[in-house]
This record gives sequence, structure tokens and C-alpha cells, in this order.
Amino acid sequence: MKRKIALFTAIVMCAVFMLASLQAFAEEEKPADEKYARFIALGNDPYATFKFSGSGKNQTIDPDTVVWAAIRYRTESQYDSTGVEYKAQFYVNPAAEPCVPVTYSFTKNWETAIVDCTATNESTDLDSKWNSSGYTSPAEIRYDPLEPDRDSEDTSQDELNGQVQKNDYIDVAWIAFFENKADAEAYTGAEDTPYCILDLDSFKNPAGAHNLKVKIQSDNGEEIPDDTDDKLFYLYDKDISVNTGWWLNPVVEEATIDVSFEIDKWFSGFNYFAYCCPNPVPMRIALLNEDEDEVWSGEATCSNNEGHTVDMEKRFAPGVYTLSFIGGDVSELEYETWFVLGSCAAFNEKLEEDSVTVMGGATNDSTGPAPFISLITCDPDPDYTPEPTKVPATATPTKEPTEAPASAPATDAPTEKSGGEQTSETSKPQDDNKGNEKPDEKKANVWPIIGIIAAALVVICAVAVIIVSLKKKKK
Repeated sequence: MKRKIALFTAIVMCAVFMLASLQAFAEEEKPADEKYARFIALGNDPYATFKFSGSGKNQTIDPDTVVWAAIRYRTESQYDSTGVEYKAQFYVNPAAEPCVPVTYSFTKNWETAIVDCTATNESTDLDSKWNSSGYTSPAEIRYDPLEPDRDSEDTSQDELNGQVQKNDYIDVAWIAFFENKADAEAYTGAEDTPYCILDLDSFKNPAGAHNLKVKIQSDNGEEIPDDTDDKLFYLYDKDISVNTGWWLNPVVEEATIDVSFEIDKWFSGFNYFAYCCPNPVPMRIALLNEDEDEVWSGEATCSNNEGHTVDMEKRFAPGVYTLSFIGGDVSELEYETWFVLGSCAAFNEKLEEDSVTVMGGATNDSTGPAPFISLITCDPDPDYTPEPTKVPATATPTKEPTEAPASAPATDAPTEKSGGEQTSETSKPQDDNKGNEKPDEKKANVWPIIGIIAAALVVICAVAVIIVSLKKKKK
């Protein structure tokens, strides 16, 4: 009987330690924390436009053949202000009704929604725009992650309908687009089958975000730092959403909205948001230096309410500049036009309020104090030669030198070095967490080995106990 009890005890202990060891192995084999984008509502009607990623087969979509989408998402917020479940929607680019509706499952687990991109809401009488005639800027797509119970085609009643509640959010890992439904249903995020895809690189660079903030996170809940902000110089508070600003209504040739600013970094492009009529509005944008000389210009055709990114294909040194938005030739257009440069509710905290000024265009109660413009910074031009500093003319010396003072005059207090305020450590990328992951991984690798050794020792002890008990019995 004692032999059986000893054997049973040994087997149980061995099993327990082996299970612990296997669990340690399982935890080690588990993939690293998944990264995803958290779309956080800052107010009603949150949305943004995103570029298709270079990790897909194509960076432009063919809406005539690519008609299926798969969205990997996880819900947390479920209801709008009236208690109706949220939905989502896509818009072709440039955005135009009707939208493409998306339905979520509110399990709080990771789910995949399959979307027919040619579908429309049951309430609409409009035909789908998901075709090459309606989808004319196929490098981007607009995504409205949280849509309340309302008629998106009649926003005049928004205040009476459901509202997206501030700080409600949804997590999205990727949105992939396919030519057939089977590939969309089979996609797990690992295959190379998507025709186009929105991934984290797409999500971290939203254009024309309205009441929407996007944070890149991992499954442990930690926000993953993004160096995008290090590349942008904001003329507004980036945590505040865009609103209507300065109006040209109607657009008149050579009418201007001028944004003057000072920047202490090199830059090579800029982002801006404009509200325009649905039809194309011809505009020209020019950059003027401090002497009001035009140093760059480019044509811009705007339509709908969209964010725009402009690559100036040239680098400009720190200094004082003016971006001038200039009305183009509208004499032959048969439709009414308007152009509204977006504004923001506050200036960037790094800027003085009077360091950015806007002249021209009409305003209303919604116009904020800052233009919704960010400059894309870059490395200095290695071939740049600064203009020589103008030396002020010296006064003509008097015929007779003045008498030297009896005692040495007090020296002036030392002047602060030019640009001293830019030496703050906060302006440098923080690398405090660099290299912290590998030591943790090494520690994690030790536990399976310890579990195996412990299990082996238990087995040896159990065998020894059995042998001893047998010898005693024989005696």
C-alpha cells in the first residue's frame, strides 16, 4: 500500500511541475504583444482620411475590381448618446455620399468584419460611388470608425439625433481590401493577399482628422511612441480637431488667404485641411519669404472636405514665411465655388499667439485663432549657403577722440545665446526605454529551464523513494 501511495504521489507531483513547465513554454511561444490603432472620438462625427500602405500589393485601389474589405477590430464603446449601437462607414476619395456601411459585433474580443464595398445604406436613394467614376483619388480612403444613429446624408438634424460620445473608442489592427470575398474571409493578417491595406503606418498619419485622435498601442495597454510629431511643426494645437476657418465664398481669381509664421526648423512640405464645394476648385499656393519674394508655388485642385499633403520638392531654411492660398481662374466654371481653410481652437503650446497671423477671407463664429496647418520638417540642405549678414553702417568718428573715463565702465550682462530656448531636452526624442525589452526576454527564457529541472528532480526523488520502499519490503 505504501508503495502505491509513494508512486501515486510522485506521478502527481511530476505532472504538476510538467504542466507548469509547459505553461511557461506556451507563454514564451506566444507572439509578442500585437500592435493596433486606437481610434478615440474627440466629439461627434469622428473621421479621417488614410493613405494605403506600401505593405500591400498596391498603393492605389481599383474600385471596379476591388470590392471586398476585411476589418480586424475590437470594440469597447458600444452605444451612442441615445443608446443605439455604433456602426462605421467608408467613403471614396474625394468623399461623396453614399457611404459604405460597416456593422460591428460588440463582443469586446478581436473580430473580423467582412464588408461589401459596393453596398449602401437602406435609407439612401443614391447609387454607390465605389467605382472608377466616383472614386477618382484612389491612393486614399476615408474611414469613420464610430457612426451614431443619424442620417449621414442630412447633417442638418445631427443635434436631434444620436451623438458620438467624447472619448469613446474602437481598436483596429488593419483594414485590408480584396478582389473576392473568399480572400477577405480567409485573411488573418499574415498572408500577402490584400490588393491594398491600411496598417499601422497608414493609421499613424491621418489626414484631415475631424474629432478623431489615433494612438498606436500594444495589447499590454502601453502607447507606442511615434516619431511623426518629431517631423511636423504644428501651427495649431494638434490635440484639437479642425473646424471651419477662413472663407473665400465664392472663390474669386487672385483672392488670397495669407498665413504668416516663423519656424526654427528646416521644412520641405506642409499639411492643411480645406472645406470646399463638391466640384473641383482651382487654387494656387505660394510660399513667400520675409522680404515677400515668392520662393515656391504650386497648383492645387481642392474639392469636398479633405486634408491635403503638399511635397514642395525643395528644402527651406528656418525663418519667417507666408503661405498664400490664391484663387485660380474660375471664369469658365459653371458651378458655384467656395474654399475654406480649416482652423483650430488653439495655438501650438510651443508658439506665441502672435507668431502666426492670418489675413484675408471671411470668418464666422466657428473660426478658431490658428490655421490647421503643419509643416513637414526635414534635414538641412547640405548645399545651402546662408546669405551674408548685413553689417550696419558705423557712425563717422568725431574729429577729436573723447577723453577716456576715469574708471572702467561696468560691463553689460552677458547676452543669452541665440536660439537658447531650442536646447531644451524636451525637443529631443526620448530613448529612455531603448533596450529594455531584451533583458526581460532573457529573464522569461529562464523560467522554462527552471521548470524542466524542477520536474526532473521530482522524478528522480520519486524513483528513489520507490526503490527505498522496495528494499525495505524485501528485508
